[in-house]
Amino acid sequence: MSLKARLLWIVSLILLVNFCVAGLVMVHNARQALVSEMESSTNLAKGLLINALPTLRFSNDLGDRLTLIVDSVRDTRHIRAWFEDMNGTVMIGEQNSTIFIDVPEVPAWFIKTMEPEVLAFKRLITKGSKSFGYLVVEADPSDEVLEVWRDIKTLFWLAILFMLLILMMIYFALRHGLRPLDSLSGALGELESGDFSARVETSVVKELSPIHARFNHMATVLERTIAENRTLAGNMLTMQELDRRELARELHDELAPCLFGIRVDLSEIDQASAAGNTGKVSEKITSVKEITTQIQSLVRKMLIRLRPMTLDDLGLADALRDMLRNWRDRQPEIDWEWDFSGNFEYFPDTLKVTIYRLVQECTTNCVRHAQAKHVKVEIHQMQEHVKVSVTDDGVGLSKDMVRGFGLIGMRERVTALGGRIAFDTAEGRGLQVRVLIPFKQTTTTTGVI
Repeated sequence: MSLKARLLWIVSLILLVNFCVAGLVMVHNARQALVSEMESSTNLAKGLLINALPTLRFSNDLGDRLTLIVDSVRDTRHIRAWFEDMNGTVMIGEQNSTIFIDVPEVPAWFIKTMEPEVLAFKRLITKGSKSFGYLVVEADPSDEVLEVWRDIKTLFWLAILFMLLILMMIYFALRHGLRPLDSLSGALGELESGDFSARVETSVVKELSPIHARFNHMATVLERTIAENRTLAGNMLTMQELDRRELARELHDELAPCLFGIRVDLSEIDQASAAGNTGKVSEKITSVKEITTQIQSLVRKMLIRLRPMTLDDLGLADALRDMLRNWRDRQPEIDWEWDFSGNFEYFPDTLKVTIYRLVQECTTNCVRHAQAKHVKVEIHQMQEHVKVSVTDDGVGLSKDMVRGFGLIGMRERVTALGGRIAFDTAEGRGLQVRVLIPFKQTTTTTGVI
């Protein structure tokens, strides 16, 4: 069920309950008024009879006088009157067995609800010692009940009309108020289809304005992230091609001549050995050894570019200390400080490489761009996270500065591991790179894994 339908049902239920309560109150008040009016009319009729009955003893024609009295009382509102003999037979006037015979349009359930009380006054008529019969006066609430029923019917149809008008107003108000959600749904569909330029207008509905503003902000972030990812992907391809080109050039310019030199030296060794020239052989063997050492250095250099070998040889903490000591030796004008705490031995390999590359990128930026005098590297192992921060007192990042491949690459590395990275900077006041990366640590009977 839609939200509009639910709200309309709730409002309808509330209105129906209110109308029912109002109807019950109205019927109750009408019944009280009916009882009061019946009592008033009956008392009035009693007064008329009490004043008229003494005149019967002076009347020569008792029947005419009784007819006159019955007719005078019967003209009173809500009153019926008749004269019956001693056996109960109606002689003057008319007695109705059903008091509501004259109001057929009033349903029986309403009459029962009203429960009007019929008040009767009965007086024995005598003249001298002879009794002629009874003069009976009875309240007749038919007219009053009919009026109440007509009033309730009128109010019922007015209530129905009023409820329909309220529901229509609520429906159109909800339709207009929820219309911005349709545009939001359409914009979400555009995002789903890959159109990250989708935006929605700020809603005139106050409650929906924050949602629209946050959607627009989310779409802007997504659009910027997609653009950064495309740029990163392009830079990664460019860097891969550059690395491959440099490796190919090094192999061609350095490794290939070394191999060719070894081949030439081996050929000369073969010739000198055949000629018995041991001095020449010894000289060429020394040359082959030197070329082999050069090849080993070149291969080690290439391997370091592909993966920091010190991670496998020394572990993360010692590898980072070795890196920072090398920076201190090469950049003695910078005050280098580091603080490591925790057991990094059982970190996943991907996490070790990520931390190493982060610190490497940050320290390289401190040397190349920051003009810093002090650099501090901190790595702390917490219960479920690793916290890495690199702080310098250099020039910081300006607002207009375009972040290059290095900063974007750091964010991508951290995001890939489910972590967060923040750059706290103020122009001229240095930069702090803060990284928080989650990790899972399990224990077995043999220790920590």
